[in-house]
Order: sequence, then C-alpha cells, then structure tokens
Amino acid sequence: MLATILYGLFVVVAIALLIGWYLFIKKIRRNKPDMPTEKLILIALASLLFILFSTWHVSNSIEGTEWKGLDLGFNNENQEEIHDFTLKVYKPLTASLEQVDSEINTMKVLLEDIDDLIDEHPRHSIMLSHAKKTWQEGAYTLRKKQKLIQKDIRRAWIAHDTKNQQTVDIKFSREAVKLDKRINLDLKQFRELILNVHAMIRKDLSYSQKRLGRKNPQENEVAPRINTYTTEITGKLLAFSKTINPAIHQGMEQLLDEIAITKQRQEKNREHLEDNNDLSEPLIKVIDYWKEAERQNRDYFDQFLYALESALLGRKLGLKNKDYGITSMNKALKKQIPLILKRVQNKRNKIDNSY
Repeated sequence: MLATILYGLFVVVAIALLIGWYLFIKKIRRNKPDMPTEKLILIALASLLFILFSTWHVSNSIEGTEWKGLDLGFNNENQEEIHDFTLKVYKPLTASLEQVDSEINTMKVLLEDIDDLIDEHPRHSIMLSHAKKTWQEGAYTLRKKQKLIQKDIRRAWIAHDTKNQQTVDIKFSREAVKLDKRINLDLKQFRELILNVHAMIRKDLSYSQKRLGRKNPQENEVAPRINTYTTEITGKLLAFSKTINPAIHQGMEQLLDEIAITKQRQEKNREHLEDNNDLSEPLIKVIDYWKEAERQNRDYFDQFLYALESALLGRKLGLKNKDYGITSMNKALKKQIPLILKRVQNKRNKIDNSY
C-alpha cells in the first residue's frame, strides 16, 4: 500500500519535472536568442540526464520500500493470545507460520549481503542482481500471502473471543487445515525460487570451469572483462583457494611468480636495448616474446580468479560444500593448476633457450 502511494506521487512529480524542463529550455531560447544551438542542446541534454538519473534513483528507493516496509508479525497487541489460540486449534499451522518468519528473516540477511557482493564482484553483478531480484520478489510475495492467512486467523480469534468458543473452534479447526496447506504450498514455491537461483549459480560455475586453460578466454566471453581484480579481492580469492586445497593456493602463488619473471625479463632486455641500438631487431623480438608470455600468464591467472570467485559466490549464496557444482569446480581447479603451470614453464624455458 505504501509503495503504491509513493509510486503515484512519483509519477506526478516526474511529469511535473519534465514539463518544468521543457518550459526551462523554452525560456532560455526566448531570453537568449543569440545562444548557439549546440550550447542550448548541451544544456538541454545535461539537465534532462540529471532529471532522469534522479527519478531512476528515487524509483529504486521506492521499490525497496515494498520490501523494507513490510512488518514481521501480526501488528496486533493481542498477538500472544492469537498465537495461543492458533496453537490450540491446529498446532501445525503455527509451526508453518513460524517457518515463514524464519526463512524470510534468513533471506533478508542474505539480500543485504548481496548488495555488498555486487560492489565487490562486478564481473558477476548480472547474476547477483538477478538472484537478488528473484529472491526479493519471492520473499515479498510469501510475506503478503502469510499476512492474508494471519488476517483469517485474527478474524477467527475475534469470533472465538466474542461468540460461542466451542463452535468457532470446531469450524476454524477445519479451516486451519486448509490454511496450513496453503501456506506450505507458498513455502514450497518460495523454496523453488531459491533452487532456481542455485541452478543459475551452477551454470555460472560450469562456465567458469570451462574457461580454465583456454588460451584466449576473452573471445566470445559472456562475462564482461575488467582489466584487473582489486588487490583486496585478489587477496580474498587467494585465501579462499587455500580453504579448498593448499595445492591450488600454492599453484596460484607460483603463477604469480611466473608473471613476475616475464616482467623482469622484459625490463632486462630493455636495459640492454638502450646500450645496444644496433641489436634492436632481435632484442625487440625477444621483448615481444616476453610480453606475450606475460599476457598469457595473466589470462591464466584471471581464469583461476574468476573460477574461484564463482565458487566463493556459490557458497555465499547457499550452495553446500558437497553440491555437485562446488565439488566439480574444486576438482577442476586442482587438476588444471599443475597443467597450466607446466604449460607456462615450458613457454618460459622455450624463450630462455632461444637464440
């Protein structure tokens, strides 16, 4: 209800802003007829973009109101009596309603964590945003349905408190069975949404796993490329690799050492190039070899970071340690790291032994 009112006000204000923007541009043209058309267009676009950005931000805030504005209980001073009444008439219904509270409260914590995860892991932001939207809408719908059932319970309790208690209790006991089935069906649908997101996470894990060892993973890549991971996130992912298997962490550290070696070789050859201009052609060729080796090594390191990131997010979003998506990724990481290291070291030896 609150969100509907806010959206109505939002639409009215948005229309008023657009009309004001139009009148503002028209007034500028009337008061300053000598102003160049290009400058007027620039002012118009800048002010319009500002309005659109502001309205988009407000719209997102209103959307969050639907979730945050929903209270958790009966919102009734007789809540304890209503609870005892429900417990007496049909105990399973009480347990089902409490299960809704438990699962939604757990989901609220998870949704708050997802906001931070989106900021920390932008390469997975599409997946994370979809998970958030799916779970948020599902939790909101489940809470609304729970409130309707609680409304029926309150109506029955009022009848119990003001009419023939025995008759009301008998009638409501039959109704309570139906309400319990209904809320359990709603819970099942909510859990299916959780499982749907988990299936999406497994696809992301599978995709990340397939990238391991590819020489040109950036070609036709679904995930947007970002130049580097931040030092902080790289550190977290390396620490996470140690929890999977110490050999994976050790292999990642060795891969970093190989990247450092390719950079050192480039610098050393550049130093020689400064003093030996007459050997520029062979030295530049060698420097290019080391550049290509560094680029490839960084791509391999990026692949492992991306795979580790997928596994880490999978765990944070609810996949168990024994989930197939997680165990399959762990095996792939352990298998691929020595193969990649061998490939990297062979290439370094080939360049070192060239003349």
